[in-house]
Amino acid sequence: MAAVQEYLITTFEDLGVDKAIVKTLAAKEITTPFPIQVEAIPDALAGRDVAGKAQTGSGKTLAFGIPALQRIGSAKPRHPLGLILVPTRELCIQVATELAPIAQSIGKW
Repeated sequence: MAAVQEYLITTFEDLGVDKAIVKTLAAKEITTPFPIQVEAIPDALAGRDVAGKAQTGSGKTLAFGIPALQRIGSAKPRHPLGLILVPTRELCIQVATELAPIAQSIGKW
């Protein structure tokens, strides 16, 4: 039987997420990270590659979107900021809808 993992990190601030982003998430009543976010966000913020697999509705978009947006907040002018590739138009709309308020909160939309 697999051991049950305990997550001691309970907030987005604990994960190293910028306060402006945390405030935007809280306004959307998103205050507790999902397990995939707990696993992915710290590594992604540190610039490491991450790969994750989880069910629909488990927080994957924010798991990659929060670090991507936070890291482009400190990008050099006239350099590439970021690129998110998705396989369908519908998923593109979903990702943009989820990430737009966060991007606006840090002045990147």
